[in-house]
Amino acid sequence: MDMSTPEPSSTSSNPLKRDRSPDDNGFRHDDSTSEVPDLPRLSGDVLLETFTHKSLRVACNARYRDNERLTMLGRDVLDMITTQLLYFRSPRLKVDQIMMHKAMLLTDDTIDIWAKLYRLRNELRCDPSFVHTLESREQGRALFHAYLGAVFDQRGIKTVQEWIGALLRLSTNVFNDNPVTELGPGGATSSNTSGSTGIQQPAKRPKVEETPVSLSSPPPPPPPGGPPGYYASSSPYGHTPMSHYNPYSVQPVPPPGPPPPPPPSPPRLPPPNPLAPAQPNLAFLPLFNQTAIQRGLTVQYSAAFDGPAHAGTWVVSCTVNGIEKGKGKGSSKQLAKEQAARDAYHAMGWAPRKF
Repeated sequence: MDMSTPEPSSTSSNPLKRDRSPDDNGFRHDDSTSEVPDLPRLSGDVLLETFTHKSLRVACNARYRDNERLTMLGRDVLDMITTQLLYFRSPRLKVDQIMMHKAMLLTDDTIDIWAKLYRLRNELRCDPSFVHTLESREQGRALFHAYLGAVFDQRGIKTVQEWIGALLRLSTNVFNDNPVTELGPGGATSSNTSGSTGIQQPAKRPKVEETPVSLSSPPPPPPPGGPPGYYASSSPYGHTPMSHYNPYSVQPVPPPGPPPPPPPSPPRLPPPNPLAPAQPNLAFLPLFNQTAIQRGLTVQYSAAFDGPAHAGTWVVSCTVNGIEKGKGKGSSKQLAKEQAARDAYHAMGWAPRKF
């Protein structure tokens, strides 16, 4: 059986194209049209197993196994990678927040869109009587889980972390307001972390040299403004006992302490997505691209960076069939592309303009 790893559904043959150097006007242009991460390659029998539907279990005469086992493996790996990414997010999320974000990220709709972006259904082999069921969201989710399980089995955890981490960033804005979101070979990485694992280590406690108390050393001088009699007598061992407490004497009132710090503000939520009202945190860009692909339209993005490197602005233009339909600006190229895709979607007349 001649099979090959499917190409992602994209208008660019190299979605990870490197940015060009800045021109004379201080702009940095980027001609890449999509940021969908490359699909990890598979080879050998595991590729046949991935694209063998369980309906062919009898027809294949058990020569090649179906993808049910890989589907189970991929489902658990995807759950673990998503939990890990949310766990290492900074500022930290509470348990209920991690569960909420994970539930919104790993919906059947989102995973089915990933399967469509990579055209995984085009390679699936099944019994003819099951062909009409392949377009369901459940089948798309199961097929993506199977491919993910095969990548984990053949390529290892590092490849899965890089691939799924990039896909999750295309599907949500929850990571756009903090720097600690990158997954490395051993976990999250950040400029504020140390070691190969990237997990922030606690600061070392400074060593305090204790001065031994001399048996013949004089007692320390009384503090200014202290109550009378506090250091009235001294002990022959170099320390001064406190005077007896008198409940009828006037005690100094300690100064009021500083007010408690305000509670941390909750994580900033992105604006609602008109394409998916039931999932407001779902990113706009991949859904817009998928809608354009389904309508047979060609979408391209051109990006330029304006201003100094530490305080510049990305400007992204979205063209549909060669005509500019949207433009966006932002502190990062991804945010600018989100805005450009949103403007283009409304300019195409596909939804009422709501912000």
